Amino acid sequence: MMEGDSPSITCSDEYRLLQTYCLKRRKSSTKTSACVFYAQSAEIFGDVAEKLTRIVDSGLLVDDGIEADSVNTDDIEKLVELLKKSGDELNEKIQKNHELVGYLQRTLSYDFFDKLTTAFIKSVVPEYLQSRSKHEQIALTFEVTSRLQTLDLHPMNRVMGFGAQYLQKYFAPWVKQHGGWEKAFDDDDEEVH
Repeated sequence: MMEGDSPSITCSDEYRLLQTYCLKRRKSSTKTSACVFYAQSAEIFGDVAEKLTRIVDSGLLVDDGIEADSVNTDDIEKLVELLKKSGDELNEKIQKNHELVGYLQRTLSYDFFDKLTTAFIKSVVPEYLQSRSKHEQIALTFEVTSRLQTLDLHPMNRVMGFGAQYLQKYFAPWVKQHGGWEKAFDDDDEEVH
């Protein structure tokens, strides 16, 4: 079993919600077995995934125009900037950079995912707002996971497992305190963005 694939992770609400979110973000209209899962879980997590999508699409992500030409000490910063790009553009830029692809294939572990996701969130949500912007931070975690899983660098379930672990580590207590995923993202409970 690979890191991020434990049954406690893959059966968690966080993992199932990530699957729903990623399938919702996928532009492909092809029928797959994953679409069967989506139909079953959309009833439970569809509203939350839709709200997360709206948060991300509300203008959180701004492309700063940084290009990743090679891999050096600023790898995480370059990847953060690339992750701000739309899915097709992101995949195209990363796939063109063979050095970066090799680096990602060698280093994508939970620890790397944690550092990358934390840096991504900090680049979008100012530090002074981080204690108040849980909805945005959670939505950005879903978006990072979604964008990384579309790169086809690792099995989808591995990246999804990393995302679920990250959500459990950093946001599960807050979600639980707010009554679970559905209640934490009720319109009446949503934070001002």
